Amino acid sequence: MKQINKLNRRNALKTMAIGGASVLMLDNEPLNAATTVALPASHKNVKIVIVGGGTGGMMAAARLRRSAPKAEIILIAPNKIHLYQSGQTFVAASLYTQADNERKTSELLPDNVKWLCESVISFEPKENSIHTDTTGKVSYDFLVVALGVEYDYSRIKGLNATMIGQDGIASVYLNDTIRGRASGGDITKEWFKQIHTKALTADIKVICSEPDTQVKGMGTSLDILFLGNDILKGNGSFTKNDVHKKVKFTYAKADETLFAMQDFDDVIKKELDKAKNIDTLLGYNLTEIDTQNKIVTLSTKEKKVQMKYDFIHITPAMQAPKVLRDSPLAIKEGKYKGYLAVNKKTLQHLEYKNVFGLGDVLGIPLGKTGGSVQKQGVIIQDNIASEIEGQKLLREYDGYTIAPIKTKFGEIILAEFNEERVFSRFGLSPYKPRWLWWELDLHLVKNAYFSLMMRGMM
Repeated sequence: MKQINKLNRRNALKTMAIGGASVLMLDNEPLNAATTVALPASHKNVKIVIVGGGTGGMMAAARLRRSAPKAEIILIAPNKIHLYQSGQTFVAASLYTQADNERKTSELLPDNVKWLCESVISFEPKENSIHTDTTGKVSYDFLVVALGVEYDYSRIKGLNATMIGQDGIASVYLNDTIRGRASGGDITKEWFKQIHTKALTADIKVICSEPDTQVKGMGTSLDILFLGNDILKGNGSFTKNDVHKKVKFTYAKADETLFAMQDFDDVIKKELDKAKNIDTLLGYNLTEIDTQNKIVTLSTKEKKVQMKYDFIHITPAMQAPKVLRDSPLAIKEGKYKGYLAVNKKTLQHLEYKNVFGLGDVLGIPLGKTGGSVQKQGVIIQDNIASEIEGQKLLREYDGYTIAPIKTKFGEIILAEFNEERVFSRFGLSPYKPRWLWWELDLHLVKNAYFSLMMRGMM
């Protein structure tokens, strides 16, 4: 078989499509090695409640429907619209519309899964029950928590979510998952256009910030930084005028490193160095914004600096939803305070053995990406079935994380790793930006997400 790097683009994409779902979703294992969906693991009559209608919740419902075919499964989620949140960056780049990223929750719901379009208001794990805002008490034999995270824009003094889209402020993350609405992509698209227009006549300063909390969609702030600069070079669909030399970017990140995995940290640093017009300010957290005078305050534990800006993109602080933070299921202290307390390998709750979790709400070191959730879905599918049967939990999550970092229009560094190692595909170096990953991410992954991942088929 020919190597991918010797194929032309058309034939390479055809080869990737033939390769199956595991390749489409950028999975690093063959499908038959990653799941046992063909063989139901438990035929007991139990009641499983799933909380959350995002990626994790919908996938858990589909997978558990097959691995526990006689179970009563209830999905509790208030969102009538399901959002493909990874697509917001492509909306910002004017390559998707917002409608491309939306599907009705009812269309994705597996057969024989009951949906309560309600919100959870409390967890009572000692009583094996939860309470919702409409039905009230809902009991369960097994519980899956897949609530995602909340954005806290107001953690920055002088800012709240209603200010995004005004006064030069953008955030591609801005959405309302409960109502099934997302505006961050369109706001950031307009933000790109405004930067370019102003740069035609003036020198300007742009800040991209990342907070001192864990973030979902690792690498998204880098996407905005790189794509924004590429747009200013005349690439993309906005304009062909190159004005990037009139724009000075500052990438301000609360962490001391550019990326969680050192190998990719070095690669990204080299990409930023190539740009010439991008400075980094590492170890500084955005703590205050003065929108009238366009000044931000960036802080470390020891000092503060103030910086003027013309435009700013904000990745918000993130935290577990309040209903979970206030519950007995949450971690009480430390780095992951408020998040779901699970064994990072089995994804089973540390105290309540009939409770499992997946997705961004987990209090674990890595795993806040769509590819991570896909892996975690396999883990809970088999482990919950094993727990129902009173058997040892055999599946273990290894912290797999994937971040397709868009270094410019048409190229992606595919950062795949866990706590111990970096993954590569087809013998290709994972540290080189490639058109192949861009084409897959842009043209194939979203369709695989809705058609396969949400059906529990990968």
